[in-house]
Amino acid sequence: MGTKSGAYQDVYIKRDDKIVSLKNDVTDFCEKYIKPVHPENWDWSVRDFENPENDPTIDEARAIAAVVYRDLSEDKDTDVDLSTMDNVEAIKAYLNPKSKHERFNMEEFAFALKVELEHGRVRDVNVTNNHPFLTAMIALAHMTESLTYYKRLAVMEAQGEIFEIMRKIESSETGKEEWYKELGKAEIELTEARLGLAERLERMDDIPTLTKIGD
Repeated sequence: MGTKSGAYQDVYIKRDDKIVSLKNDVTDFCEKYIKPVHPENWDWSVRDFENPENDPTIDEARAIAAVVYRDLSEDKDTDVDLSTMDNVEAIKAYLNPKSKHERFNMEEFAFALKVELEHGRVRDVNVTNNHPFLTAMIALAHMTESLTYYKRLAVMEAQGEIFEIMRKIESSETGKEEWYKELGKAEIELTEARLGLAERLERMDDIPTLTKIGD
């Protein structure tokens, strides 16, 4: 059965011994953690993330990372037990607000959140309703396998775009000039993505090696 873009089947979760809808929990979470650092357009359940101007900010990434870091670091029961996460020490080091690479890490984390919002209301299949915490969990699930995941993803996406543009050029009888312009832009993006990956590799010195590698 088809659905309209952003259609959402409501899911209920337990929060403070009460059953609440995930949709309501998104707003509650955003009001508590996002609104203080992003007072305008702070509710992710209704924010238009298809508009690049509404991409997650570094401050928002920091706020979300702080919640996860607290749950990973505090020696007490929290709403979500993250203690069994694969490579938890590496994730803690990555999210550590005192990391010497904190700004670089949070710029990357903001990008990761943007990527994983595709599991929310910006696609026909919506499983998170743009909940910042659940979006972060998807991002961190990838990063438990490799802390370089999102920098490598940027390289792969740029390479894929170049491949498709080249196919357009080869198959088009007209309009090739415009596609060559797009090719130039994509090649610049690839260069920037490769530089970003190189910088990521240089800034791994305060992140412990992964204890679990592969499946």
